[in-house]
Order: sequence, then C-alpha cells, then structure tokens
Amino acid sequence: MKRVTTSGKVQSLEVADYDSILTWSYQLASKWVQETLVPQGVVSSRKFDEYKRNGKYLPAHFPRIPDEYFQRKGNWKGWLDFFGYPKQIKRSSFMSYPQAMIIARNAKIKNSTDYRSWKERPVNMPARPEISYKEWEDWPVFLGENYQKPDPVRNIKLKLSDVRIIKHQLQLGVPGAVLARMFNVSEMQISRIRSGENWSAV
Repeated sequence: MKRVTTSGKVQSLEVADYDSILTWSYQLASKWVQETLVPQGVVSSRKFDEYKRNGKYLPAHFPRIPDEYFQRKGNWKGWLDFFGYPKQIKRSSFMSYPQAMIIARNAKIKNSTDYRSWKERPVNMPARPEISYKEWEDWPVFLGENYQKPDPVRNIKLKLSDVRIIKHQLQLGVPGAVLARMFNVSEMQISRIRSGENWSAV
C-alpha cells in the first residue's frame, strides 16, 4: 500500500505506519484488508473472525468489528464490498433454492446452527436461507435426511446484524416464535427486542 506525501512523492506504508493510524476510514480499512488479508485467503467475516482468534496481526487501532464500527459511521457497504468484490451479491444473485438444498445436503449440514458455522458455504448461498428464499418451508425439508434437531442453547449472544434482521422481520409481522426458532433464542429475548427493553439503540 502507498501514500502520497505533501511533496507529491509516493511512499510505501510500513507496519509502523499502519500502527500509527488512529482513525481508520472505510476506504483505507478496506484497502488494507484487500492488500494484506485477501491474499492470505481471508475473504469473509467468518475467516476474519478466525484470523483474529488466531492472534494474527492487525494494526494497533484497526477496527476489530469493522461492520459495527463503520455502521456507526454510516458508511458500511457490506463484507463483500469490504473484501473487494465489485458489488454486493443481491438476493437475485443467490443460487436457486433447489441448488442450495443439494449443496447443503452434500455438505452434511445437520441444522441451522451447523449451517451458520459452515466455513465453506459458497458466497452465493445466503447466510439466512429461511428469510431469503420464497420457497422456504423449514430446516428439516431443506436439509432432508441429514437434519438433526439442534441442542437447546440458552443466552445466545446476538450480533448487531442479527438484531437488525429481527427488528425488520418484526416490522413485517413475522411472529416472535418463528424468529426465536430462526435465531435459536428464547421468545422472551425476541419480546424484549420488540419492546425496546433490549437493543433499543439499534
């Protein structure tokens, strides 16, 4: 990566330069990711989280949760754009529902929890098939004979993106019980989001 000095000369940025950046713009952060992480195979939010968990290098003040950081600044464009894809993949660009079923079944995905932690999920398969496909029925139908009921999980920590989806779906009239099953949380948690008791700032 390079920068232009006041004299007009182009200089390469070294590690120390990155560490000295206190405030990252979306453009600069995206450029650093594309030039430094993408060549290492870090091309999705899941791989970025794994990269962080492994304690690999990030500049000192680089946003550790880029989507939340740049959403607060109002200029987040999505993970695909962040990693350098020319544009976000829209719903119309997702593979067909039958194709997604076949791929998920061949990958031996067992339930929604398994699906959401699936690191090799193709980029044109939606993260939330249950709200992305009009043909959707339920997970047992989608996954066929591979389906196994997920273990009950309590006190799931929802991400900001999850809460935004939940609030949007509530506005569309999706029942809280349905959303609770989708996100593997209690109906009480959905009710508190609906009332504003939890996540009122989102």
